Amino acid sequence: MSLANIFLSPVVAIWALIGVGVGLAVSQVADMFALRRQLAGSTRIPRRALWLSLVAAFLFGLAGWQFGLTPRGVLSCVYIAILLLLAVTDLEHRLIPHIIILPAILLALVAGFFVNWMTWKAALLGGAIGLMFFGVAYAMAGVFYPGKVGLGMGDVTLATFIGLAIGFPSALVAIVLGILMGGLVSVLLLVARRATLQTAIPYGPFLILGGFVAMFWGPAIIKWYLRM
Repeated sequence: MSLANIFLSPVVAIWALIGVGVGLAVSQVADMFALRRQLAGSTRIPRRALWLSLVAAFLFGLAGWQFGLTPRGVLSCVYIAILLLLAVTDLEHRLIPHIIILPAILLALVAGFFVNWMTWKAALLGGAIGLMFFGVAYAMAGVFYPGKVGLGMGDVTLATFIGLAIGFPSALVAIVLGILMGGLVSVLLLVARRATLQTAIPYGPFLILGGFVAMFWGPAIIKWYLRM
């Protein structure tokens, strides 16, 4: 089935239209976390709202295609909206707000006991993997590179949320992809002299992108890897 046919499906089209509205809403909420007053009057806000609407429409449509009008589809779209908002705040302000991520973790934790597409053990294991891996990485970064890396406590809570939301083993896919993409972009910035070894690069967006990939194709990627 072609991409055009997918998005012409009634269910997918409905989710995509909802995604447009959610993208605009996410942009509005992100304004609340602006740390500089001049940001509100810049051209970045309308441009950001446009891109968020397009991205949310695509991701919501993809969720509609894969999961349909089901509880999994609804919950996945809620997770997508949260992750898009966190991506914006991290990119613009290097901030993973506690007021967003802590309720999100609670939501994913509670939902893990009621969903029927993964076990509660898989959800808890996914969250534990995200918490332990990034918790250790955060502690080591603080010891060896204090104040010189983009990894912060917000990334630890973000990894925990993603792990709870998509469960094990998809959480492993999200972490590995996040590390690979973050490392690749960092190297490219160093080569292009757009960054130095002391430059703190926001890590959250890479982990979020890995989370999106794992949300839709995590099990398929795991199966492909095990067949190699």
